[in-house]
Amino acid sequence: MRRKSCPYWPKEKKNTAMAIARHPDTDTLASMLSRAFFHDPLFVYFFPDDKKRETLCWYTFRYMLTHGHNKGEVVVTDNGQDGAAIWSPSGTMRYGLLDLLRYGAIRGSLRQGPAALLRQLKALDIMQAMHKSIITEPHYYLAALGVEPNKHGQGLGSALLRPTLATLDSQGLPAYLDTHNENNVSLYRRFGFEIVHHGYLPGGSVMHWAMLRLPR
Repeated sequence: MRRKSCPYWPKEKKNTAMAIARHPDTDTLASMLSRAFFHDPLFVYFFPDDKKRETLCWYTFRYMLTHGHNKGEVVVTDNGQDGAAIWSPSGTMRYGLLDLLRYGAIRGSLRQGPAALLRQLKALDIMQAMHKSIITEPHYYLAALGVEPNKHGQGLGSALLRPTLATLDSQGLPAYLDTHNENNVSLYRRFGFEIVHHGYLPGGSVMHWAMLRLPR
């Protein structure tokens, strides 16, 4: 189910988010997400050097945004740059070589270096295996949700979640996510996500929460 050709979501008066029907400013959003995830434990693990992390994160988020736009849905704040949520239908989560080439993952990995690439691939394999063990029926996956750090506390994270969750409820579809920041758990629980796994990723010190939301 792809909604990149669908109409815009109805807007609210404040702190709204909308699904976009045209290609977003991917580079700007990738920069925003790199700042939003700068202190996220998983990305600290991927890119330990504080001086290089934001630059190296950019390539990962640019790939995720491009893949999400073409295979799923990218939801952004009204101004298109203060926050974004990347959603993928469960049937599009196999990243084949063609997708990796088409959406820039190979080029980005060359900039990030082999050690960072291996850390990302290892974590992705672990999370995907866990994901498949928890839910196999059709659903949507929240690949990333991030807000510009200086915009925190304005309700943008909630606004980014509402449109897609409302649509999933209307279609009877579950939603699933991974997070590695305990501060995010309470937000997701307010929207009906429940913790289905909690523990360290194998072989590392990064705490992981897998969360599942059944349709309402």
